[in-house]
Amino acid sequence: MPATALLTSSQYVASPEEFDQNGNPIKDELIGGEVVKMPPSSELHNVVRGNIFRVLIAYLSANAQLNISVWAEMAYLISDHDTMVPDLSVLQKDRLNPRQQKYTPGAPDLAIEVVSPTDRAVHLKSKVDAYLHGGSKAVWVVYPDTRSVVVYSGDSFRELKGDQEIVDPLLPGFSAPVSQFFEQT
Repeated sequence: MPATALLTSSQYVASPEEFDQNGNPIKDELIGGEVVKMPPSSELHNVVRGNIFRVLIAYLSANAQLNISVWAEMAYLISDHDTMVPDLSVLQKDRLNPRQQKYTPGAPDLAIEVVSPTDRAVHLKSKVDAYLHGGSKAVWVVYPDTRSVVVYSGDSFRELKGDQEIVDPLLPGFSAPVSQFFEQT
């Protein structure tokens, strides 16, 4: 059986968008040169992502001098074979260029992925590696089922649960109990 040729990010970005039978765009990402389809998010996934977004918005609103913004589902052209859309991302505002194309070049400063039941471990690992190699200072992988967050930075990682506080050097003075991410779940 012949191996499937890997796509480059340039080929991926140039390919036409796909739509389902109802005309809705089919979400996908390029992970290690492989196009990976993303099914619609579950209610749990959206609640957790919304909780994290609200916590970060409150922090960034109170710390506008940091010149940092948080984005939901912003697309990044990370490497020659990785074009991804983290659930949430934190980015220095000076990296934004509203006139640019659909994809922001490089990895976000902080990528946040909320794990869905359909996510494959091999793809999550590839995404974390691509974000960190592409320039992300940290990656938070959020597990709704276990109500935990694994924080990856550099060569280390740590798992946080319950009332353990999540902090990040990119967000000076930021601190929130992990349990806050899972309220209403």
